[in-house]
Amino acid sequence: MIGLVLSHIFVRPNEEYKFDWVYNSVEKYKKLNKNFYIVLCGHGEEPPKDLQNKLNQVFWLKEIKEDELGRGHPYFCIKGFEMCKSAGCEYTLKNRSCDYIENTDIFNQKLVVTEQTDLNKGIIGDLFMYGKTNYLLDWWTAKEWDYTTNGLTNLFVNMPKDFKEKAVYITPQNLGWKSYEFNQGYWGQNKYEYYGGVGLNEINIA
Repeated sequence: MIGLVLSHIFVRPNEEYKFDWVYNSVEKYKKLNKNFYIVLCGHGEEPPKDLQNKLNQVFWLKEIKEDELGRGHPYFCIKGFEMCKSAGCEYTLKNRSCDYIENTDIFNQKLVVTEQTDLNKGIIGDLFMYGKTNYLLDWWTAKEWDYTTNGLTNLFVNMPKDFKEKAVYITPQNLGWKSYEFNQGYWGQNKYEYYGGVGLNEINIA
């Protein structure tokens, strides 16, 4: 059983359409036949019952924690990792809740990150990662989170000593990392800067 933490979601009134994105993403994951333990972690308007019924666990706050926005959503991601650990998941995939992947070869790897990562610039992507559940949890909780900056910088500062040796970088295209927010196009393409995983070994799993 592989943990699947769906994070980085907040839903304000009149943004309930986001739940359709999450529902569709969950359907995409189920088609991969990887026996995921699916945890949704977010805040705001309550998820509908038909969505909740497709999940193993939900951690949700009715009030939006504004300080989490643009800061990596650590409060929610950590809760997700803890739930996957308690469920006995040795490995966990963390992704944005409205995104999905198509390439299952990632699960042959030990530790994977993708955009927006550049060690020379002091950033590691906080939206998507795959690795041992304990490793990811220890990484996210290594130091008190610095809410004066973003998640990318926090993860770099908290970077485990063996991270450079263990981690590989895989492009969003190679992962098949797509998003309903971007009309099922590759995450962030033509909207956010791609940094290319500078400082890590890039591999191709296609």
